[in-house]
Amino acid sequence: MEKLQWSLLLSFLLASYFCIFGQGTAYFLSEHTVPVAPIYYLTGLTVAGIFLYIMSGLSLLLLIKHQEKFHAHRELYAVVLFTVAPAASLWAFFVTAMWWG
Repeated sequence: MEKLQWSLLLSFLLASYFCIFGQGTAYFLSEHTVPVAPIYYLTGLTVAGIFLYIMSGLSLLLLIKHQEKFHAHRELYAVVLFTVAPAASLWAFFVTAMWWG
């Protein structure tokens, strides 16, 4: 179960980074890697961030379902995930939509 908790935390943090700082990361990737328009990097980061949030939610459900003893942090995980994920995903979607025009 500890491996599932670490994967939940890692995917949540990575998704948050992709969704919140996607625009700056897209510019960085465009300048320092393959010179592709930043809009394509931003779109990829947004899709990856939303996918990672979905995977975080599924791993949280697995964590709650398969854990027989009471875990002190699972309610905290649920509250943080279900408050941060929608806001960050909507922000990333809004920024990507504005870039696409």
